[in-house]
Amino acid sequence: MKKKPNTKGKHPGGRPLEYNDEVVSKTNEYIDSCEDEENQQLSGLSVKGTELYKTKLKVNLPTIEGLALYLEVNRDTIYDWEGKYKEFSDILGKLRAKQAKCLIDNGLSGDYNPTIAKVLLTKHGYREGSEITGRDGESLLLTEEQINTLKEKLIKEKLNNE
Repeated sequence: MKKKPNTKGKHPGGRPLEYNDEVVSKTNEYIDSCEDEENQQLSGLSVKGTELYKTKLKVNLPTIEGLALYLEVNRDTIYDWEGKYKEFSDILGKLRAKQAKCLIDNGLSGDYNPTIAKVLLTKHGYREGSEITGRDGESLLLTEEQINTLKEKLIKEKLNNE
């Protein structure tokens, strides 16, 4: 028996859901629902036969992909709405801020895999490494004039030493 596709909230022909107040409401609902859950998991038995449990974190990080699934639209539709509607763009800013905060807090605490957290934080503009600048934040790169001056000094020193 063939299953009828779920077209709830979609236009006939598979067109994307139209942007409206319900999309805004459901997007906020999705973001608010994205909370990690602690679950107790049986990890073994003690010598006396007592069950031993460990706490396992079920991660529920807010993502654009998760929102697309929740709204039953394509990810491209989310990005399209973000470009067209300031209100929606602001809400996605809230989603990204919550995602970054979760990654930072739980990556530092060790609740999330720190390597994965670090990789995902690159999408938020974070990067590993040090930025080195000169005095008062000036560039350490030399101008062409400075390079030519140094060349001249080196040539003069070399000629004087010969």
